[in-house]
Amino acid sequence: MRLPRSVSSPSRRVTLLTIFVLSSILIFTQTRNSYSSSFALYGNGEHIVDVRAILTAVPEDQENFAWNDDSASTQGLYTVGSPATSIEHDDTGIIDMRTGEPIQDVNEGSTFNLAVLKLPHGSKWAFVGVARGPTRQRDFMSLKGHPSREQVLIAFGLNITTEGKLFAVTPGQTLDFPMIPTQGCLGAGPWVATYGAEDPRLFWTDAGTPALTFARSADAIDLCRSVGLVTDLRELFPDLADALRTGVEGVKAYDGYKEPGEGTNREMVRKEDQGVIEKNWMPFYPQAVPDSTSLFPHIHYHLLPDIVLEPVEIKPRQVIYSQVPSDSDLSSCIAKHYPKYATNHKIHQASPLYRLTLCNRGCLATDQNTVNIALSHTQTPTRRYGRFIAATNVTYPFEPISVGPQFLLNGCDDSNDINYALTLAPLQASDLDPFDHRPIPTPQDVLPNHFFLDDMMLITLGHNDKRMISVLTTVEEVLGRQKMCG
Repeated sequence: MRLPRSVSSPSRRVTLLTIFVLSSILIFTQTRNSYSSSFALYGNGEHIVDVRAILTAVPEDQENFAWNDDSASTQGLYTVGSPATSIEHDDTGIIDMRTGEPIQDVNEGSTFNLAVLKLPHGSKWAFVGVARGPTRQRDFMSLKGHPSREQVLIAFGLNITTEGKLFAVTPGQTLDFPMIPTQGCLGAGPWVATYGAEDPRLFWTDAGTPALTFARSADAIDLCRSVGLVTDLRELFPDLADALRTGVEGVKAYDGYKEPGEGTNREMVRKEDQGVIEKNWMPFYPQAVPDSTSLFPHIHYHLLPDIVLEPVEIKPRQVIYSQVPSDSDLSSCIAKHYPKYATNHKIHQASPLYRLTLCNRGCLATDQNTVNIALSHTQTPTRRYGRFIAATNVTYPFEPISVGPQFLLNGCDDSNDINYALTLAPLQASDLDPFDHRPIPTPQDVLPNHFFLDDMMLITLGHNDKRMISVLTTVEEVLGRQKMCG
């Protein structure tokens, strides 16, 4: 089922069309940043997108399902996608980048919590993945009686089958982030002895580089955990530079130059109110299309209330962020629609924010027909996760536009298992076709992780802190039944 949109006839008389276009432009000039208007123009005026209708439309077969787990419905929450599939990985073949040899002393856990980034068409791999690898537990060194544990991220290339199943095509390689335990974690019990990297998120910068954020040990001795940023993953994972096709889809060739003293692992820090433990900072970039120069992302920091951060100072080892001023009355939109979870702040971001243009791939993306979407989590006291899609404005002050219903993922038991989502990726039919790899052309350079209304959507997750899984669905299936914020 296609979501509704109206198309004006090209046979209308020129005078009527001119009046209509000028009137519509006037309307959008007045409501550019609110998305509360009914329409958004794109292209040359021959097409009209009804933003509200698209976001609130009820997709086929979802009419009688519950909106959230507080709703009265005999059918419960809607289940999206094809059955979840596991991504297998040979942990014995992980290469330690510091030695070039198989990793040693791994004695706890397995590879899980996979984030993926779609690569341009014509690359040697379909995706690059970063996941949390097995942990080194070091019994010879303890803090406050707890043996130290070094968490490790690994990177590898992936392809995808015609059925939408991901599979690794390279050995995993560790990403080197030297860290030590910090005094700021003394209040965390056994976690005082845990250090290293976890919770990866991958995204394209507007400058066309593959970037990574991750949870890490804080540099400040009195803080515990913070968020790290690598603006070009190719510096830490050289195989990606060889696999990546550049000069297309806004992706730039690798430039390894750094200013003297500049590290590869910057810490992201709030100028005001930095917490002892910071996590789930979700990156995005303003406007509907990339500006081709911006490396350092804006951050969607908090959902309850909605808080956005912008980079205000770049240092060799830090990016300093400050809160974006906003007088919007929409900051409590998510709390309004999920009051049960809002009371104890058990809602947080899961994926980065992705541009979604509300028309079929091949149309012109504008600030008026494009939103940012992200997957967010609800969390129960037993650490079981629900999920929903929310949309935010691509222009200042980046306020919420709409909030979607909770949904289940096919093959995932959210009542008994931990299913923790990390990233989304758009797919076209050509991505799954072994014979026809030609993508649908776009009139602008849009990055490989830019969604359009007729795309499929790949969701990657960690399962029970032990495995990597993914679910293939469609934008149409997860987008509908949104409740507008204004």
